[in-house]
Order: sequence, then structure tokens, then C-alpha cells
Amino acid sequence: MKFLLISFAISLSLMLQTNAQHSLQGIWEGGITVPGGQLKIVFNIEKTTGGYSGTLDIPQQGVKGLRFDSISEKNDSIRIVFSAGQITGTFTGVFESETKITGSYSQGGPSTTFSVERTSDINVEPEKPKNETDYIIPNGNIEIGGTLTLPDGPIKGPLLIMSSGSAAQDRDSNIYDFKIFAVIAQHLAKQGIPSFRYDDRGIGKSSGDFSKATLDDLALDVNAIITFFQNNDENRFENFAVLGHSQGGVVAGKVAAENDAIDQLILMGSTAPALSEILRYQVELAYANTPVEKSFVEKEIDARETLMKTIVEETDVEQAKENYAAAYANLLNELPDAQKNSIPDITGTANNQAAQLVFLYGSPQMKSLLFYVPADDLKEIDIPVLVLFGGKDIQVTVAQNQAGIQAALETSGTDYEVKIFDEANHLFQKANTGMVNEYPFLEKAFVDGFLQTISTWILNN
Repeated sequence: MKFLLISFAISLSLMLQTNAQHSLQGIWEGGITVPGGQLKIVFNIEKTTGGYSGTLDIPQQGVKGLRFDSISEKNDSIRIVFSAGQITGTFTGVFESETKITGSYSQGGPSTTFSVERTSDINVEPEKPKNETDYIIPNGNIEIGGTLTLPDGPIKGPLLIMSSGSAAQDRDSNIYDFKIFAVIAQHLAKQGIPSFRYDDRGIGKSSGDFSKATLDDLALDVNAIITFFQNNDENRFENFAVLGHSQGGVVAGKVAAENDAIDQLILMGSTAPALSEILRYQVELAYANTPVEKSFVEKEIDARETLMKTIVEETDVEQAKENYAAAYANLLNELPDAQKNSIPDITGTANNQAAQLVFLYGSPQMKSLLFYVPADDLKEIDIPVLVLFGGKDIQVTVAQNQAGIQAALETSGTDYEVKIFDEANHLFQKANTGMVNEYPFLEKAFVDGFLQTISTWILNN
């Protein structure tokens, strides 16, 4: 699961120093460094009769196709503005070349470097594989768009339904151009195993709002897919398996515990404790190599968790927000002088952070996940379970999650297998550090043996 100490701006004011010979048309991809890693940002800009128009994608935070309000040029500069909240960020940059822009990003506090490169003039959709069929599946007033991938030969395994991690993702679970679920689907098809992957709510062909979907809602989406294929005349299935990656594992575990149609469960970098415990661990890790005294970090975390509880319980949120801002300001004041002096207004930055957390934790989905314990569902499982971890995963670590998952499965008495890929990160790529900021630069492929482990296990269980 992904967590940022300072959330990326939901509203953005973009300022680019440019001149007439440069064109902004095209797809620009890059990253901005934030505490705990790097966010990928994609600008899709088109030339119009009146100037430019375009959209913004922030894949890790579920933002896709957010349309700019305006793009204006003046005095060799261009300003792009869109609004989706009350937080404002500013990017100021220059063209290093016709295809690269570099500069700095600020969000009411310290600035950080940012760069984007033009990767394409036109976004061309790749040709769809012949063994894939798209479906729109109803779930009440919601429609779920997804892709069924079938083997060319005989079907040898159950229909595997794949559920993606936190932040709204498309059916391919495309992270930094690594199409995780699409790669899994094609591998499984070669082994005779069908699969279905789907767009999260509000993404691609799926309707609804992902942030407003609770854990129960997300589980209902998977159940609707199962019901659809139990009754589909064109492609009907009787046996089902579910695979959940990261937060998708929480969804998959809940579905497997409650739906008797599920015959197998695969947990891919999934969690045992509640999200609140995961976030505590990640904050502690983020400050582990800083000179800040642990007591200040613990006070910030305690204030953060109190804020979570008041938001979930809908009591005394404003007081908890003020207490958190004070704790965070105290932590910022303990930073080394070089870092502290780069923050022009510590009080304002702390208040801004508190407001962002209230917004983040106040979404229906986050409220449903903050104190939900996934391991409790696993205690009720009576089907085979495959548990996969990356040894270099710093988001869902082996240390924090393996023992809890195994203990729950021991309680259930079901058959299970745990496999740790020592060199893998959270996306199960071969990694150097496992850090998020490394993701964009790694090979778009799984670590050796990963795909074979999944298909062999499915066929043998």
C-alpha cells in the first residue's frame, strides 16, 4: 500500500518557462520526489485552435484524465491550471531540449525537483490480443469494465479474477508502464488458465467513484463478476480463484472468506494487520535514518492515529486536527537546519498537512480500511492459499505481514504455501533497493520464477 507523508496536490498550478519554438503537444512523463519515494506524473497535452488543452494522470494516487481548466501563454511562459480541491501546487520549469522539461515543484512549503520527458506525440492504443474479450458487468447502478483472457487450447484451471492495489487502477494494473495484470493474464493463458481483470471504479470503462467505494463495495464488485460468469452463455465458468495485489489482497481475502464459489486464493504482497498499523510502520521507516529523536516521531504518529479514530467515529475531528498539526510542527522543528530552513512557514505547512490527512482519511474507502484487520478473514478460509512476498518490498514487508498471515491460516487449518522472492520489490520486479523511486527505471518484467510459481500452484491445487 502506498503512503506519502506529504500528499501530492489535488489542485495544481503549472508554470513553464518556454518560447515559441517549443511545442507542448504530446505525452509527457516524469517523476517528482516526495517523502518515501517518487510519484509518477503524466501530462497529456493536445494542440487546439485556441492554444492547448490536456489532462493529468497520477497513477499511484488513482488520478487519471483530470482535465486542465485552462492553458495560457504569456511572455514566454505557459500556465496550466485545474481544480479538484483546495490544495495548490506550482511547477516551474524550463526546456532542456525539445523533449525534456526540468524545474521545481512547490506546494506551500519546500520545493523539490521535477522533470518530464515527451514520450509520444500521440497516444496510440496497442492492438488487443486475439485471446481477449472485453465485458461490461453490471453491479447495481455501477458498471465494471474488464477483460477476459482465454487459453488458445483446453481450459485447465479456474477463472482467476485479479484485484489491484490501493489507488484506482486500470484493468492492467499499469504502474510505470509495467502492466502487471496483463502480463500475468497472458502467461496464465499459455498454461491453460483463464483470467479476468477489471478497471477500478471511475477508471477506464468502470463507472462510479473509487474513493467513495468502501471495502464492502469493492468486494461486491468481485462478487458481481463471479455471478456474471456463472450465468454467461458465451463464456460460463463453475470454478473460480481470486488474486489480490496489495490492498487488492484485502478485497480478495474478504471475498474468499464469504463466497463459497471461490476455490483458490492468491495473496500477492498483501497485508495482515490493519491499514493504521501499516501506516505506522511506514512513517517509522521514513524517519529511521534521520537525526530526529524517536519521541517526536512517535508523538506525530500517535496524533495521526488519534486523528484517524476521530474521523472514523466522527467525533472531535477539529480538535484532533489541531493536535496533529502541533505534533507535526514540533517534528519539523527537529529537522536538521538545512531542511528546516527550507520550509518558509512551518506552522502553515503543518496545518496544510493536517488538512490533507483529514481529506485523505475522510474518504469512505479509507474509513472502511483504517482499522479493518485482513488476517481475521483468513482465519475463516477453507480453500488453498498461495502467499507471495517480495524480500525487498518496503511497502508490505515480510517482517510485518508474514507471521500474521501464517498464524491466521494455521488457525483456519487450510492448506497454504508461502513463497518469498528475495530480490523482488512490491511489484515483484527484480529490485536493487525496493524503494518506490526505483520503480520507473526497472525492467518491466517479473522476477524469475514468479509467473511459473502462480501457474504451477493453480494447476496443482
